[in-house]
Amino acid sequence: MKKTFVKFCVLQACYWSFYAALPAYITAYMLEKGMSASTLGILLAIQMGCAFAGSIFWGRYVDRNQASRRFFLIGVTSTAIFGILLFLFAGNIPALFILYPLFGFMMGPIGTTLDSWAIAVMHHVSAGAKSRTFGTLGYAFTMLLSGQIISRFGYRFVPFIAGALILVAVLVALTQPEIEKQDTRKSPVSIETGSKGSMKEILRSRRYLLLVAVVFFTGMAIGPISNMKVLVFESVGGDVSFLGWDAFIGCLIQSPFLIFSDKIRRIKSEHRLLLGGCAALTYALLVFLARAPFMVVLGTIFTNISFGLLFPTMREITEESVSGNLRTTANSIVDVAYGSVANMIASAWSGAVMENAGTGMMCSICMVLEIVALGFALVLVLSGKKKSVTEQPSDSDMKPVPCKAA
Repeated sequence: MKKTFVKFCVLQACYWSFYAALPAYITAYMLEKGMSASTLGILLAIQMGCAFAGSIFWGRYVDRNQASRRFFLIGVTSTAIFGILLFLFAGNIPALFILYPLFGFMMGPIGTTLDSWAIAVMHHVSAGAKSRTFGTLGYAFTMLLSGQIISRFGYRFVPFIAGALILVAVLVALTQPEIEKQDTRKSPVSIETGSKGSMKEILRSRRYLLLVAVVFFTGMAIGPISNMKVLVFESVGGDVSFLGWDAFIGCLIQSPFLIFSDKIRRIKSEHRLLLGGCAALTYALLVFLARAPFMVVLGTIFTNISFGLLFPTMREITEESVSGNLRTTANSIVDVAYGSVANMIASAWSGAVMENAGTGMMCSICMVLEIVALGFALVLVLSGKKKSVTEQPSDSDMKPVPCKAA
């Protein structure tokens, strides 16, 4: 099992390093090629919509066929091909509107599938979260390195770095075990409802649906700022090289939350959602107040604290709310709510708002959206307290039962 864990750590590091080398800088490259912020926003919205569709489609495929490894191999290979084509056609708008949606459709489910694969094989949520730490560290160092390379030599080395990382990921994935064909673990919800892994089970779990609402509005709040980060830096005197330092520092802050996720679980999951939402609100506030690049970086620290609290909590609540044969689908829904769907909606307006009304207005809208997320988190906290009260035994239950005389 230790060897399996180490290999999952390598897979996480390679995949998220690839993400840092290519997808994280592709928007900056498109802007450099002359694309407007409004066009980029529309393109991102379409790409995120396709990522949402891909996550649901491939999530169900993985769950029905127990095919995590198979999809991971298909997904990373096709994503690498589409990603390199994006760089080659970065100045061709019609080609981008064809390639970027395909890129999103294949890439959207990969991170979720990798997490679910690790949890299923190692049978522990915290093991999956700890392996994700290496993805965070890989992302941090690659963002920093790529930023420095791009600022000195331009973007021409990016496809080669990305291709090498994907090659290593494919070779390691071939040595990993697939999920067991029969995963009969059931959650308390599925046992109570008699569900056999249908989508109705997900819709019956109020706790799971509230989780989706919290992460959706949190994603809506942080997505516009993160997607337009290069323009945010430029508005306060920075440039593309700050993206690397921004991601590096933020991910270093995030890592301890993933490493010690089993310790952090001592805090109730509902309270962690509330804390994560507060950190995301602080992110938007600091960027709103920013007058220099370091203020944006400080805000990024808080959004990484937010994700460090939210990610293990998302996986934990999902594992407790649905059965094992819906794991990838349920995790995909949470992830696309936080990422693809939230970013799709946010990207449709954020570019235009930033161009016409500035960064301050965009951040103001983001803060309002995060307050809505905190409202749903508060409902979850209060419902958790109500449940704990109703589950306490009554006085009559506590009375000793008299023994009958023989």
